[in-house]
Amino acid sequence: MDTKENVTINMSGTRFEVSEETWLTIKSNLYDTHGPEKTSKLFAKKMLNMLDTDESNRTHDKIYLDRRRRGNDLGAVQAAVWSVLEEPSSGQLAKDTSQLYKTTKAGDLFFERHPSCFPVVLGYFQNRGLHMPSSLCPSEFNDEMEFWGIRSDKIAKCCYSRYVAFFDDQNVLKILDQDQMARKEERKEIERRQRGAGWRALEANVWSVLEEPSSSTLAKIYFYVSTVFVVVSISALVSGTHKTFKRPLNLQEWHEFFGDEFDLYKAHFDGSDLSNTTVPPLPKTATHLDFLVYLEYVTVTFFTIELIMRIIFCPFKRKFFLSFLNLVDIFALLVMYSKYVVNAISPKEKYQASVFDIVHCLQIVRVFRLFRLVKNYIGFRVLLYSVKASAKEVMLMSMFLVVAMLMFGAFAFFSGDTVFESIPDAFWWAVVTMTTVGYGDVYPTIGLSKLVGAVCAVTGVCLLAVIIPIFVNNFLLFYAYSKVWGSSIGEEEKRKTSVSPIAVNLESSSALPEKDDNN
Repeated sequence: MDTKENVTINMSGTRFEVSEETWLTIKSNLYDTHGPEKTSKLFAKKMLNMLDTDESNRTHDKIYLDRRRRGNDLGAVQAAVWSVLEEPSSGQLAKDTSQLYKTTKAGDLFFERHPSCFPVVLGYFQNRGLHMPSSLCPSEFNDEMEFWGIRSDKIAKCCYSRYVAFFDDQNVLKILDQDQMARKEERKEIERRQRGAGWRALEANVWSVLEEPSSSTLAKIYFYVSTVFVVVSISALVSGTHKTFKRPLNLQEWHEFFGDEFDLYKAHFDGSDLSNTTVPPLPKTATHLDFLVYLEYVTVTFFTIELIMRIIFCPFKRKFFLSFLNLVDIFALLVMYSKYVVNAISPKEKYQASVFDIVHCLQIVRVFRLFRLVKNYIGFRVLLYSVKASAKEVMLMSMFLVVAMLMFGAFAFFSGDTVFESIPDAFWWAVVTMTTVGYGDVYPTIGLSKLVGAVCAVTGVCLLAVIIPIFVNNFLLFYAYSKVWGSSIGEEEKRKTSVSPIAVNLESSSALPEKDDNN
């Protein structure tokens, strides 16, 4: 242009009038961002989108391919377009940035971009800063910035935190997305096998009963029965430790307890007078009530049969043996059978404390079976996702806690307070103080140790206040997203049982008359 005139930019129907200097700056930025080669690829991708969609309503496009014509020359056109996309140095479809926009009859420069975002972009090129509109999704705003060639670090500080927080949340949500996609693919595979025949169909049907309580009435019945056995198993374990559910040993059990030494205690059972004898007293011991023992046998039998069936009918064997809950089931059964083996080898171990008590302690792992009852509930999965997403923060908090424990434990010991007999004893006090529990079993008694205790308590509060909200935020983020995901699943199920309007549109559009290219 010989004379400087304003340039009118039409942004999807919304017109903006800018100076020629501003337009040249924008155009230069577009050229640096896209360039001849990148612009060619952008235009080629647009052509591919046009080839894959119905363009009968877009009269301003020069390319028109209706459904009948696609069947003839679509392959050749697509091959030409893909050649542009696959050749890095190709310039067949563009030589400058003019292919990013169109010039209308009125002389406007027409861009098919978001009209609400362009004022922000225009403000940046006019040196007024880059602010993200509150009504615009950060992801869409990022796409616009990439198109106009603006780096994310150019965003104003007042908006940058919201921009970064959005993409941080998206990275965190990838955990949920990946897991849900894997579960969805698994479910599709099961449904595909159920429609078949033979062993694979039987395997899929039985696995649905064992794994998906909502799949059928039989699956619900199995779920309730399994729940009863889990509750009974844990109740028997807990009740067996209370004196109400214990009884004295009978004669046969005393025989098992003493073994070859039974003759030394025989006088306690044959009615002999023990007042003038040197018979040693009976040890204080008891055993579980009989019905608890029978309940244990029944539950162990049920869980053994269940585990065998799950292994046989699981369509994904490798994943089965990598699942935490399945490993818990296997370990819990191994503990129970190890206990029976130990008791068979040495019956006395059933009635007294010994080194084999560690086997009995491991029975507590059966409590983890409760997780199987709730593993299909979204709230439980959200909690697991939150823990997984917050693993780094939890590790960081643990490291700070250990460092603070070492530091304040040593300070408390060297303060001269006799309450702290050693540094390891002071460690216990430091942990209890920093976590604001304060049992009161150990506490400072002199001025210097009290000062250390005050600083220790304040440090612990600040540490927890900084780290815990991260976990809470992740939980709320996952929970909110899970609601959206759950709604989408429900809509998908509804669509499966109804006629798709898109399918109806495609069928009806295929009957349209062929478009005349001369019009």
